[in-house]
Amino acid sequence: PGYQTETFATKMSSPPPVNDPNCHFEFNPWTYLEEYYGSLTSWHRSPLKHLHEFFTSHFKGRVDLKFLNFGCGPVVAFEASVAPFAQQIVLSEYAEQNRTVAKLWLDRATNGPDFTALYKYVVQELEGKGPEEVAKRQDDVRALATLCRCDIFQETPIEKGQEGPYDVIYTASTLEMACTNPEEYGTAVSKLSTMLKPGGWLLMNVSMGEAGTVNVCHVGQTRFVELNISVEEMYAILQQRCGFERESITVIPQTADKMDAIPILLQEHIDEMMYVIAQRKQATA
Repeated sequence: PGYQTETFATKMSSPPPVNDPNCHFEFNPWTYLEEYYGSLTSWHRSPLKHLHEFFTSHFKGRVDLKFLNFGCGPVVAFEASVAPFAQQIVLSEYAEQNRTVAKLWLDRATNGPDFTALYKYVVQELEGKGPEEVAKRQDDVRALATLCRCDIFQETPIEKGQEGPYDVIYTASTLEMACTNPEEYGTAVSKLSTMLKPGGWLLMNVSMGEAGTVNVCHVGQTRFVELNISVEEMYAILQQRCGFERESITVIPQTADKMDAIPILLQEHIDEMMYVIAQRKQATA
């Protein structure tokens, strides 16, 4: 199981594979956590560090942020750097089984998942705080968090009452799993951008690759197809579909030579990620 990069050029007669419409119901969150979160690696540390650097550099002194994680899956850990600056954290997820597992963690259930290692990395290693702060940070996230359903293909892609607007929206390898082509993907990104406040920020971890390619991954024996987005496509979507200014967009490739201890499941995939930061235009007087 794991990721395999497969190339399907759009000019070829056979189209790239797409996800079975019911595959998300077959997604096993416990298998996913075991295979991809069994130990802390650079695959986890890299986005956690990006989020830490982003929030500490942009929101010092703020405690009123409204934050949305769109497509959080069964994981509640990438909010570790958000909590000190937030008034509200909204966790949205399409698959009911993922929401069930996330709720176990939020409810402190003894049979819930354990994300302590990820919180330790943020709180102790990145922030330099003591071990007693790790449990407190997890409690802070629980106190601030609301869990709800999302569906990017609906006109309003999130539950009523959670439409925003948000100061920050974060999404990681979610839209690429849901969308089958760049047109759908552009529409999806545009929907998220409309949920931002003027001057709000869109943060994305995106599967990066040439147009017409996909990544095929497995969770257990279930196959999932992830759409690749090129850097050029990403800039075009953010500028032309979402109205972001070019200078407000930052794209940071995540290359294998800058990572260490990559899980064997991800060795063929991790060199094709990009971290995207884009700020919506401020309101004009």
